Amino acid sequence: MSLAFAPTQKAILDRLRGDGNITSLLNKADKQSGIYDYVTESTPYPYVVVGEPSIDPFGVKNNDVADLTVTLHIWSNYKGNSEAYKILSAVHEAFIYKLAVTGYKTIKTSYSDARVFTDIDGIHRHGVFTLKISLEKEK
Repeated sequence: MSLAFAPTQKAILDRLRGDGNITSLLNKADKQSGIYDYVTESTPYPYVVVGEPSIDPFGVKNNDVADLTVTLHIWSNYKGNSEAYKILSAVHEAFIYKLAVTGYKTIKTSYSDARVFTDIDGIHRHGVFTLKISLEKEK
């Protein structure tokens, strides 16, 4: 199976940026709607970053199937956890339905981890949502 990183990242970005519940909670200083795959130190809070993908391939008879996980990072500078909790909940809701990934049949969309913690700087809240997508390469 070819690595599905690029089409999966695009599908995730499109889903997040197209979800009004999420974008209404984020900084909308630019056309990215507070959802990025790269940020600088000057990126205004709150925002979501589509982070690290990993893939676990396995064959099923003649089919190429893989479980792809992608870590989504929620960043907030709100004093307390409630802003990060709201964004994390909205992200969760956005992925209740299967994600359409170009060139692949999506078997299942789920998640394996969701949490919020205070960053090492003691100021920022960092939410982590690990999205899991089971994909089969289209023939």
